[in-house]
Amino acid sequence: MNIKKTCFTLVKTTVLMMFLQGTALAYESPVHVFSVNDVMGGFDGSTFGSLDGASIDDTIICDLGSEPCPADNPPILDKSGVMLYPVDSEFGYYIVDFLGAQGKSRDGDYLEGLVGNIEESGVQIGIMVSNAATDTYKVKVPMGTWCAGLGGTSVKCETEHYTVMEHINSCHETIPYLYADPVTGAQAVLTTPPDPDDGSFLSFDCGDPNAHLDDNTLILVDGAPTTRLINSTPCDDVNDPEGCQIFPNDKTDMLNNIALGSDYSVQLKDDGKALYGWGGIHKRPNDIRMYARLALPDEWKAVDAPAEGYVVTRAELIVNHLITNNPNDQLRPEDLENEAATGRKPSYRIEGTIGGADEVWKSLEPCYEGDGDIIDNELGDIDPTFIDVGTYLKNMPFALDPLATPGDLREDPPYAFSSDLYKGLTNAYYTTLNRDPFEWSYDADPDPMVQDFVGSALPDDTLGELVSGPRWRLKPNKFGQDLPGLEVPLIECSPPPFQHDNIKYAVGAPVTTVINLLDWDESKGPSPLATSKGWVDVTANEFVTVVDEINGIPITSNGLPMSNDFDLAVYVKGDRKPTAVYNAQLIIEYEGEVTPTEFDLALTGLEVPARVLLGETAEVEVEVTNNGPAAASGTVTLTGVYTSGYIVEFTDSFTDLAAGAVFEAELGWTAPLRPQNVNWTAVVSTEGGDIDPENDVATGLTRVRRF
Repeated sequence: MNIKKTCFTLVKTTVLMMFLQGTALAYESPVHVFSVNDVMGGFDGSTFGSLDGASIDDTIICDLGSEPCPADNPPILDKSGVMLYPVDSEFGYYIVDFLGAQGKSRDGDYLEGLVGNIEESGVQIGIMVSNAATDTYKVKVPMGTWCAGLGGTSVKCETEHYTVMEHINSCHETIPYLYADPVTGAQAVLTTPPDPDDGSFLSFDCGDPNAHLDDNTLILVDGAPTTRLINSTPCDDVNDPEGCQIFPNDKTDMLNNIALGSDYSVQLKDDGKALYGWGGIHKRPNDIRMYARLALPDEWKAVDAPAEGYVVTRAELIVNHLITNNPNDQLRPEDLENEAATGRKPSYRIEGTIGGADEVWKSLEPCYEGDGDIIDNELGDIDPTFIDVGTYLKNMPFALDPLATPGDLREDPPYAFSSDLYKGLTNAYYTTLNRDPFEWSYDADPDPMVQDFVGSALPDDTLGELVSGPRWRLKPNKFGQDLPGLEVPLIECSPPPFQHDNIKYAVGAPVTTVINLLDWDESKGPSPLATSKGWVDVTANEFVTVVDEINGIPITSNGLPMSNDFDLAVYVKGDRKPTAVYNAQLIIEYEGEVTPTEFDLALTGLEVPARVLLGETAEVEVEVTNNGPAAASGTVTLTGVYTSGYIVEFTDSFTDLAAGAVFEAELGWTAPLRPQNVNWTAVVSTEGGDIDPENDVATGLTRVRRF
């Protein structure tokens, strides 16, 4: 295929620039066509030639800019006729076996990959990208994330899910579903067929302590094991959480911040997710990163825009490209990484109580497990695990308590660091093949006890209730995640490994990827893209870290410039075979300004007499201020506790107190007829929405005297 003949017209659902209802509007951004100008050089936000970045550095690409290419690394002509030029960037690593990896600097070697403009009839239509070879370095088993095989093969040996690791390395099942009885939890006893001559056979009890994985992982300090890892809360350079033990580790340091056992190792991501590894090598791809700035509606950026922004009701990013060979080629809108965008997952029927300790999920369809990263062999004797209808995908009766402290014996359960252990999710849930991470997922069955997921390459609300959009990735040929090296089959649930005519996404084929920018894990707080403020104001996006400002433009920890338009990073990782990224566009629908729902009620005044005479009538006053932004309703309670033990209580209430307004409650009170003290406590209360309860209480003291 001649790449220069694949010019794309953006595929998108029909959106008219019109009033929808009330103040609702639809918006289409200009189309951004990728080029070598978008290529980034490092964490300073610089690009080769884009005026939209923080700065221009024409030394990022040799021969195209002011720097000539090294004699031993010249530009090359791709098979499609595109001239590719070498790139020098910081997005790679210097590696040392058994020690670790260190981030690269701009060293002028131009060995991070190659890029070139794609033109058609003299018109720029996209960029061709070819990565340098992925670097690998050895580590002591089981500290690695890949298992090396003969002939240069490798299999992914890392997961975020304990049950997936356990299924690969043991017949014991902490969350029973296959070997173990899913109802009783009785572990399987595996046997060979009896010998026809003497009837002898081999047998192994999967409940035996030796079948359990060794969960006593010890934290390495300067390469030496120390104390056991018991807390998956990552430490932080600024504010160390109480009880934290190790810092996040991106596999650059093999001597520290890793917990090592005899069967597996544990590292932590920035968000606290545990990464379980059991291999002997690490891989470090050389990224090619590109930056694109897409214009947002002018009214979002106007000086008189609503303080809380507009409500975004639809937001889709459309990218045209070629199908890649790597499921980790990222799309990072506003520098966000979003694991809540999952695509289509396996369908199931719920039994028990939704959200209860007896909840179980059973598969709706017969399928096969991918069994990790399946690599075919010459004999073709791979026997994938069959998942029948009714196989347990979730088994809450056996879920672990995340706060429990297990024992030190091998047969004791592991610490529940990963979500599968405390949510009761089995290996089948993560590795059965009736899924597609790159489809829009809809629930076609209105019955809440049946989750029947159907998928579509593009948004299609006629299929049912939207569950999730695709992963925020350029569409690849492989599943990724817990099925990292397995290609997505054309015939779903056919037994792997798959023949070449049973591959759903062919590497190098033109494709349109549409991701849902409103997918978000609400347990982490509201999505910063749910309102226009989070798009135009980086300070409203608490999920990115600004580390610098260059030419007045904030720069994140990943080197992305953050303007008041839509900022997009595209990472291409590990694709030595050239791939193409053509163009991108935003489709947005939004309504009127955000109506605030949160407020801060503060008890700003309590006036009580410091001294009164016996039987004297006095006035006490309570003042409440609503610091906004929403209006608020609530109740003021004033309690007086006498030295004698007598208690007096007054209440008053207010409704729809506007932001900035003050409510005053004036109460008449008659002092007791004998000397004593009265301790006053005033409290303002509301049913919800108060963002700062610390300022809701005030106290005072009155002394009652004879004269």
